[in-house]
Amino acid sequence: MSFTTQADPALAARLKAALFGMIGSFVLFAAYLAIPPIGIFSGILAPFPAAFNRLVHGRLTACILTLGVTAATTALFGFFAGALYLGMCAVIGLFMPELLARGLSGSRTLFWTTAANLTVLFAAVVLYSLSTGIDLRQVISAEITSSMTQAAALYEKSGVQGEDLDLVKRSMKTASDMLLRLYPAMITLMYVIMAGCNLALLKKTTPVTGISLNVAEFSSFKNPDLLVWLLIATGFSLLLPAAVVTTPALNILLLLALLYFIQGMAVVSVFISRQSFSGMLRIGLYVMLVIQPYLVVLIAGIGLCDLWVDFRTPKKQENL
Repeated sequence: MSFTTQADPALAARLKAALFGMIGSFVLFAAYLAIPPIGIFSGILAPFPAAFNRLVHGRLTACILTLGVTAATTALFGFFAGALYLGMCAVIGLFMPELLARGLSGSRTLFWTTAANLTVLFAAVVLYSLSTGIDLRQVISAEITSSMTQAAALYEKSGVQGEDLDLVKRSMKTASDMLLRLYPAMITLMYVIMAGCNLALLKKTTPVTGISLNVAEFSSFKNPDLLVWLLIATGFSLLLPAAVVTTPALNILLLLALLYFIQGMAVVSVFISRQSFSGMLRIGLYVMLVIQPYLVVLIAGIGLCDLWVDFRTPKKQENL
């Protein structure tokens, strides 16, 4: 009898957590589907309720939450939307907290979560292509071309004519060709950002529940020193005239740029934390990253130079 009275409140708490998490995850993902330009930020955090509930309330709660959101998304937005939720959120929401619960570090968790996401995506693409006979590369190419054509039409309607319009169309053709070559790296980059944001949020929220994760402070993040040799090799590979070499090299270069950007942000976060108005400086930096994308290149350069300069070690002042 005592076991029943203890189990019922625990079960009720888990069901309540699953329900609230289901609502939160569904709202976040629905916003991503309904408002793509703005909703992309909510879509990134859609796996968080499942991941948090897995760590706090166990696997069953997280699985119920994930299946419930998948069913609701499929019912309201269609089968493709439901499959998209599973592909984007299920691995991060279920697999990542499993790794964290086993004591893996933040960097290893991020790596294996991204690898699992890409494996699931690759398997889904292969099965879809074999079952339908549709080449997804052609579908992606058609979608990119269609988007660029619509954008060019908007420029034309806004009054752009003559040589200016031709320049816009040539620029968009170049951009579409580059996107077609870089979409593997861009998909990987999306998964890394999603997993990283949810990992950071878990690190901030789980201490309140008494759970301790083996995730180091972001300011201490540093890439392996030997990674710079891969960067150098990739740079030299771009000099070759063969597309079969330069296309993979471009994808690797984009991913390396992301890694060094993250290291650069870690360096910048150390500088900001030493200032008295660190919160305002952080907000200003994030606004500048949105307004001025070229700042991303500068921060990636700082991350690369940190390999030799070691910006984060305080310099000792010598007494004269």
